Amino acid sequence: MRILIIATLIITSLSSHIAEAQNKERVFGYVSDAVTGERLPSATVFAKRTNVAVSTNGYGYYSLSNIQQGDTVCVLYLGYKEGILVVGEGERQDVMLVRKEHSIDEVTVKAESVFKQEVASPKMSHHHLTTKDFSRSFSLFGSTDALKSIQLMPGVNAAADGGTNLSVRGGSFDQNMILLDEATIYNPAHSMGIFSAINTDAVSNVDFYKGAAPAKFGGRLSSVIDMRMKEGNNQTFHVDGSLGLVESRLLAEGPIVDGKSSFMVSGRMGYGEASTEVISQFDEEGFSRKSDYMRFYDFCAKANWNIDEENKVYASTYFSSDKFKCAILMQDNNQQWGNHTATLRWNHIFSNSCFSNLTFVFSKYNYLQRQEEDSRRFDWKSGMEEICAKYDIDKYTKNNHHLTFGLKMEYHHYNPGEIAPWGESVMVPVKLKSKDLVLVGGYLGDEFHLGDKIGINAGIHVDMSTKFGGEGATYITYEPRAALSYALNDYISLKGSYAHTAQYQHLLNNSALGLPTDIWTPSDSKVKPQQADAVSAGIHGYIPEGYTLGGLEYSMEGYYKWMHDIIDFKDGTDFTMNENIEDDLLSGSGRAKGLEFMLAKEGKRYNAQISYTLSSAKRKIDGVNKGNWYYAVYDQKHNLIINGQYDINKRWSTSANFQYHTGGRTTLPYAAFYAYGTLLKVFTERNGYVMPDYHRLDMSIRCNLGMQKKVKQQLIFSVYNVYGRKNAYSMFVRQSTSYTRLQGYMMYLYRTVPSLTWRIKF
Repeated sequence: MRILIIATLIITSLSSHIAEAQNKERVFGYVSDAVTGERLPSATVFAKRTNVAVSTNGYGYYSLSNIQQGDTVCVLYLGYKEGILVVGEGERQDVMLVRKEHSIDEVTVKAESVFKQEVASPKMSHHHLTTKDFSRSFSLFGSTDALKSIQLMPGVNAAADGGTNLSVRGGSFDQNMILLDEATIYNPAHSMGIFSAINTDAVSNVDFYKGAAPAKFGGRLSSVIDMRMKEGNNQTFHVDGSLGLVESRLLAEGPIVDGKSSFMVSGRMGYGEASTEVISQFDEEGFSRKSDYMRFYDFCAKANWNIDEENKVYASTYFSSDKFKCAILMQDNNQQWGNHTATLRWNHIFSNSCFSNLTFVFSKYNYLQRQEEDSRRFDWKSGMEEICAKYDIDKYTKNNHHLTFGLKMEYHHYNPGEIAPWGESVMVPVKLKSKDLVLVGGYLGDEFHLGDKIGINAGIHVDMSTKFGGEGATYITYEPRAALSYALNDYISLKGSYAHTAQYQHLLNNSALGLPTDIWTPSDSKVKPQQADAVSAGIHGYIPEGYTLGGLEYSMEGYYKWMHDIIDFKDGTDFTMNENIEDDLLSGSGRAKGLEFMLAKEGKRYNAQISYTLSSAKRKIDGVNKGNWYYAVYDQKHNLIINGQYDINKRWSTSANFQYHTGGRTTLPYAAFYAYGTLLKVFTERNGYVMPDYHRLDMSIRCNLGMQKKVKQQLIFSVYNVYGRKNAYSMFVRQSTSYTRLQGYMMYLYRTVPSLTWRIKF
């Protein structure tokens, strides 16, 4: 199968250089926002007469060939008016698109041509999200959240109530690659997942791949979340801020040199106490405690310079810091963690058909747990760093093959753990030996169409890893992937995909919560790279305007994933300060399968979306659960999300979000007995206990206070968990007064949580 895909890719790539007729023309350039100058990725550019189409790349660049002189080329992007350019008026044609002004007196419909191209596109299991989509998500305390907007998509399960960690199509949390301006974010959560660590105000768009991702992406089994920061308005200066009960935000952007360069800076701060109520499900009295504090901040900054028409440079940075204490979760401990990234990029246009991008990336993640017990005062520290250089090229051939290829080199440094005593402590300093990993790789991809019906996207990603120190090892993996679409007509297509993926870094945890103190470790001679094979098939369609249910988008996809060399831990394993952690890890197989459905409709005053997933995720590892198949902790059979927004009038709007899913899984003892004076517990099978079903309704209402002297103000009142459902965050068991009788308890974090936010923009 892999050899066939590679051979097909090579043949089609070579065929792309066949000479075309002399009367064919080419246009190329950038697609940008007319007001801010921001580049628009994933915009559709197509020629009406010849029905040839391409999409802009991640930097808004396009190159369209094999078209005729005088042909009209349309440029479309959701939320913007259509742009028009005429072939023959020059090869370089940059397009500036104007946003559609929202008015409830007009029917707001999405351009049908956009969906015609999406139907024909071979991309599958892909969602492109913009700032408009972020507003559909609903986070605790009323803030919009780019990462949590992904939870609205089928095939995605949240780890815990209000949490940010995601399981995508049966994969674990570490199997998701989260990128911010191409830098890896290793912990995407503030305050144990109450907020995501990325300030949505600073994000312009997100590409979410949960199937066969483009060939340039490698290193994760399940998904890629590719986020891009805003570039900054290169025309005028703007400030956007909000003040809330728990967090506040501020963003400023503007030109450095009008039309040539711009900047964007954004900051966010969280403060105050977070009430954490714990209720016993089986004890009539119950009990409750409160956390001491949750404090965090994050900062984003980006600048860009248009050196000339062929060269542009970007520089961006991001860092975050958290300090969190919850007595019921961590007793006398508090946790601190933070991300730090820096990205430098150089875009260069070699010719009208060749675009390149040189990128240097630095990423760092540190975490600390402070023990505040009188006699054992110490800090447990751990962390990791990553330095990466990569070179990517987009090549557009005369017969509209879009070739992508590139090289990369990564260096990873891991500090598995150290103990640093403080104050008067009986502890002594201890530091585990650090680990290093080098990754060298490359990729080749091709997207093209065969006639008007068939679209193909195929590629291969190759990685070689070497671990230094200790049990060093070298691995080489080949990761082919391919996606195919067949258009039944202009509005319906059948799609299928296959991908083989590999992962060289592993997150060691023994809970479903995804705590900041979970440990990352590289592959070595004892821990092989995780690998997976995934297939998917489905139907995608759009009902055109003028028909019953006109404007309705719909999709149905089925998937099956085989995972190999995935890891789990021996019973009783302690990850903290374990010098030989690899000896306590076990590897085996996994499988995940599911059906995903999604409906979306945008009308005159409303938009609505329904997604449903039926899924299963299991593992089989020798030494765990007697070698039998068992469910993963993030297995959720049913997952239903209904989301909608409604504009009451020009001033008032409202939104609601309902979620239901089957309870997660955990391992609990179900019996206890004494043997030779020792209390022994009998456990269920691994993850054999299903927690109660989860469901929650959130609602919000927005009031536009009008504009005075170019100042926009808005009040947002929201209610999280409207009807106060006690959704389980965790389950645990305690010994009762009868000594051998076990008492079960459910811990939940949030009941009904109202919030009020004031937003101002000028």
